[in-house]
Amino acid sequence: MCCGASEEIADMAARFLTEHGYGAQAVGPVWEAIALHATPGIAERRGVLAYLTRRGIGVDFGIGADFVTDTQGAAVHSNHPRLNMVTALVDDIVRHAARSPQAGARYTLGGEFVRERAEPGAVTFLERTASTSRWGT
Repeated sequence: MCCGASEEIADMAARFLTEHGYGAQAVGPVWEAIALHATPGIAERRGVLAYLTRRGIGVDFGIGADFVTDTQGAAVHSNHPRLNMVTALVDDIVRHAARSPQAGARYTLGGEFVRERAEPGAVTFLERTASTSRWGT
């Protein structure tokens, strides 16, 4: 899997659903969709829920959002401000990676973010890319 943090969040979602009476048939696909959301090429092949989860997260970053008009995007962001979403997300992943050897391992998302942020004031490739995307950071 990609980064350790995704699996931990997937585990939390699975526990939540199980505690609220959902069975393995419902819990398994949700766990998989969350755990695989940052794994390009795999999530898209693991069923509609994993595909839509990955696609929806892409839209959050302005990727594949051509079906959303500028007016619709402005309305959504007016009601739900981005609040520097990308940098806040990277900050949280870096903090988690610093606490968890698995999440900060080489070639994981967290590990790569830690390496990209090694220099004071450095930003990650994701942050640079997002800053030029349709929605910005």
